[in-house]
Parts: sequence; C-alpha cells; structure tokens
Amino acid sequence: MLLFCTAAVARAQEPDTVARLSLEKSVITEQLKKPIVVNSRGISGEINVDKIHAIPSFLGNADPIRFVRLLPSVQLNTEVEGGLYMQGGDHSHTLVSQGGVPLYGASHLLGMFSVFNTPHFKGMQYSTSAGQESRLGGVIDLQLKDTLARRIFGEASVGLISAQGTLGFPIGKKSSLTISARRTYINLLYGNFLKYEDKPIKYGFTDANITWQWKPNSKDRIWVDLFGCLDNANFQGGLVEEIVSRWYNIMGAVHWNHYYDGATLKQTAYATTYGLDLHLNAFNIFGKIPSYIRDYGYKNKLIWGDWEFSSHLSYYHVQPQNPYSEGYFNDSNNNGSEPVQDAFEALLHAQYSRNLGYWLQIKAGLGANWYLSPEKKSWFGLSPEVDLIANLMDAGKIDFRYGIRRQNLFQVGLTNTGLPFEFWVMAGDVQAPQWAHDFSLSYNADLFKKSFSVSVELYYKILHNQLEYVGNIMDIYNGDYSLKTSTQGCNGKAYGVNLMLQRQKGKLTGWISYAFSRSLRTFDGDVRQGEYSSNHERLHELDVVATYDFGRFDVGGTFVLASGTPYTRPLSFYVVGSRLICEYGPYNGSRLPPYMKMDISANWYIKRGPKGKCGINFSMYNVLGRNNVVGYGLHMNKDFTAYTFKASAIQIRFLPSLAYFHTF
Repeated sequence: MLLFCTAAVARAQEPDTVARLSLEKSVITEQLKKPIVVNSRGISGEINVDKIHAIPSFLGNADPIRFVRLLPSVQLNTEVEGGLYMQGGDHSHTLVSQGGVPLYGASHLLGMFSVFNTPHFKGMQYSTSAGQESRLGGVIDLQLKDTLARRIFGEASVGLISAQGTLGFPIGKKSSLTISARRTYINLLYGNFLKYEDKPIKYGFTDANITWQWKPNSKDRIWVDLFGCLDNANFQGGLVEEIVSRWYNIMGAVHWNHYYDGATLKQTAYATTYGLDLHLNAFNIFGKIPSYIRDYGYKNKLIWGDWEFSSHLSYYHVQPQNPYSEGYFNDSNNNGSEPVQDAFEALLHAQYSRNLGYWLQIKAGLGANWYLSPEKKSWFGLSPEVDLIANLMDAGKIDFRYGIRRQNLFQVGLTNTGLPFEFWVMAGDVQAPQWAHDFSLSYNADLFKKSFSVSVELYYKILHNQLEYVGNIMDIYNGDYSLKTSTQGCNGKAYGVNLMLQRQKGKLTGWISYAFSRSLRTFDGDVRQGEYSSNHERLHELDVVATYDFGRFDVGGTFVLASGTPYTRPLSFYVVGSRLICEYGPYNGSRLPPYMKMDISANWYIKRGPKGKCGINFSMYNVLGRNNVVGYGLHMNKDFTAYTFKASAIQIRFLPSLAYFHTF
C-alpha cells in the first residue's frame, strides 16, 4: 500500500521439522554439535535453534520466520514482502500457527519482523505439506514448551530498535508460567533510515505472550496460552498527506493432552482474530479501509499405535475489505457495502502407518471436509493422501507423496507490502472452495561421514478455484470498488525443483541452495483469458548461508540473488471529467529487476556455558547498499497535469545494529 499511496504504483500485484532449545548442559552441548538444518524429508528437517542466532538477523532480532525464508522451498522475502510463499503456492496456502492455533497475520511492518518471540517457544515445526490441515500448502508452527520450569529462567535483549524479554518460573510443584514481551522504538534512532523515496515512515509495535502450564498428574498436561500484538504506522509525504493505520492479532487457547496406556489424546479450544483499521488521505481522497477475520475452533487428535485420528471444527466471522471514500475523484462515494461473512467448517481425518519390510514405509490417510458458506451453500469433499518412504540406508532416503488438498479461505488485496492490506475472504459466491492435486518426490543423503548432506525435492501442483485480485487503487479512488468486480476466479499450476547442499560438521557450517519455480494462473473470463504468471512467481533463487564458530565469538552471513516478480505495467494515465483513468498492458506481462542482498552478523560472548550466556550482537543489513526495486510508480504533480513513471525502492542502505543479549 505504501507503493500505491506515495504514487499510483504499478507493481507485482501480489496478490517434519522440530527445533529444540534447552538450558540443560547435555542438550546444549549436543545442539552445538549439530548442523543448522538436519534434513529428513526434501528441504524439511530439524532446525538448530541455538545456531539461528549466528544467522544475520534484522537489527539484532533472531527470527525463525526470516530463517525459514532462507530455505529453498520458501520464496524470497524482500524489504516489502510480508508473505510466506511455499513451493509456488499463495501466501494464504501456508498455515502459520502457534501451538496449532492459526494466526492470520504473522508479520509486523514490511515483513521485517514476525510476531513471534522466539525464546517463548520450545521450537518450530516446518513442513511443505499441510497434512491434516485445511490448507493447500505447508505448515509453520511455533511449538509450546512441554516441560515444567523447575527454576527461574529467562532471556533478554536490548538493541537499537527494540527490547524483548522472556521470563519463566515454577508455580508450586505442578505448574509453571512463561511470559514474553517485546517493544520497538524504531523511530528513536532509525527515523532517518526507514524511508520510502525520502519520505519517513513512523512506526512501532508491541507484542506479548503468556503461557501457563499445569501437570495435575502423570497422565494429563494442560496449557493456557494467550497472545496479542498491536502495530501502529503513520506515513506522510508527497501526494500522500497522511495514512494512519493500526492492526492487531489476539489469540487465546486451552490445550489438554491426556496420555492413555498406548494412546495419546490431544484437544484444543481456541479463539483467534486479526484486523485492520486504516485511515487514508491521498490524492484528495479521504476514507478508511477496515477488514478483519475471527476464527473460533476446536481441534482434537488421537494417536493410537499405527493409527492417527483427528477432527477440526471452525466458525468464521469475516469482514472483507470494505472501503469508504469521498473526495475529488468520486462521482459516487464508496460507502462500505461489503457485508460481514459467517461460515462453518468441519474436518475429519484418519491415517494409518505401516512398515513394509525393513526399508519401505507407507502412510495412507483419508480426510473429509464439509463447508457451509456465508450464502448457506454446502460443499463436501474427500482428501485422500499416500506417502511412500524408501530408506536406502547409507545411500539416502527417497520419499514420494501424493494428496488432494482443500481450502475454504482466500487472501487477496491491493499489494503485499508487509502492511496488512491483504484481506481474507470466505469461499462462496465470490469463488467456490479451492482444492489441488499435490505431487512431490524428494531425496536426502549424508555424504563424507555426515560432513555434508544433499537434498533434492521436485513438486507439481494442479490448482483449482483460485482467486486473484485484479482491481487497483483507482477503483477505491473513483468509488468503483466492489469485491466481485475486483476479483476474478481462475485455475493454475505450480511446479519446480529445490536443491540444497549443506556442510554439517566443523566450525564452518551453512548451505548453498537453489530453487526453480513456476507458478501460473489460467483465466477464462470476459476481462482476461489465457495463462499468466502469478503475482508472486520467482523463476530462480540462489541462497548462500554460512556461519563460523570461533568459540568466544561467531560470525555469519547470507547472500540472496533472485529473479524479479511479475507486475502489470500501466500504458497511460489521464483524467476524464473528475475521474482518474489508467490503461494497463498485459496482465503480469512485465517483471521487476533481479533482487540481490547480503547481510552479515557477529556475536561476541562475554559468557557462554551450560547455565546461560551473554554477549553483544552486531549486524549489518544490506551491506552491498543495493536499492532493490519493489515497484514502478506514477508520480504526479499537485494539480494532476503532468506525471512521470519510474522505479520505486525502499531505501535501507548499510543499516547497522548493536544489541546486548543475556540468558539465564
């Protein structure tokens, strides 16, 4: 949205992994010996949380989501990209959750920070397949701690942009409490750094977690988990007189695990919401653009021998983008006519695993999905899946997987700039529920006495009932906006290959990865027909990650080189009467220039041992000083009589950071 509001911008119209951390000496010692990523399937595996701190972070904040984006199965995240595009899928195809509870806004401003306080969690589960969840893509889940605190523990860091802390302590012998909080003061020292074309961005956020864990007896474990975050942003300059926005996440959940002899039952009841309140004064247009999604649900899972049964019930209350605007260009004001949507979803799933001999394993599952749309239309679908795993011992492991995936949610919008202008829409009259055929074939092997590992993954997806946002900011300016006319249904496909070579042992660890990805959409309508690249397609991406551990200090660096994303290039702009008109070229027929960025980081440990550590982190963001183009914009004079069309870039050059960290 920043790109559109500074100028009328034509840009890319955006539309089984466990990490563990413990303070006990034996676990820390083992963690330090492990590589950064231990691949077990495709580009999935165990992530070494302790070594994430050696990977360059943005202004001293170690962030698991930014770490995941360096893996070849997840598309590049630029300075203004807030999405998680996994294996050619849309951002909404990826489920981001906390303790299994969906979070519908996973990033703060510009995608530079996720909403997660890393020390609050036991680890992170990462998979390119959503499995039993109602999503077409993968899953990123931050897992709650599952051991009671026996003593006071904590972690704190204070840097030039933010301060954050985690404190855990026992409450009696059968329960413990963990509290985390973070607050930014980005404009205090970095007010002159965070700009868009020399126009300042005022910004700040606060987030907090509270988790109470209770173990009443040997067979039961209960968690009460609360999370909330609030972002405020103010943007001024140029033709934009003012944008004032605030957005929020609020989540509450109760988890109950009961352990039978030979079986485990896991249950969760939750409520989660995400919303935006935005006020706009630009191009002599005054208005607001509200939206929100609320999800109330119940989940359970029974694990019994080779069987796994699960169910999930969700009630959705959704307000799609509902703009109200009035001003210079409006012949008829847009008065916020999009109704609230209410929908219901029920999922049932069963899976059976079996070893067929010494080297072959099969996993077969069947899911059933029933959905009631806001218009009271009913859909039912089955989701079969099969997973064949061949363990070739020293020669590696081969894994073939096929499944039908279903999803009843869409996320579309003007841009995907890291500001929350993408909004959620329920399936129904706008578009039928989406579904996909999902094929993948992967190979993993350790080489040279496990000093190196190689991973290869090929995938192919056939996508049905997709939804693309085909409107633009002029629709809101001119008062012509409606959800149905601003979106268009389509089908699609995604295919590609992910390659990763990792050095796993020694003081020098890291990886080189390459991803080739196609993501295509096929339209068959009056306005648009034929096959086009999706808004987020990146044909090529190269990632290089390296860390070197000197003992008293460690250093790390990342380098990313990627193809530019598609965008629809405007051909002409003109004013007819009181309306601003734009004529566009072929849909997504142009591409942004290639993207390139390098970051470095270093940690100096004043103390580093089994009972904790403390030290100083130094990082340098964008050491190459490259201003990567994030779009092309129309720049008009004040009386709208002349314009120029040129590249736009977020100006973040040589951004240094210094932070102190301490764990105990």
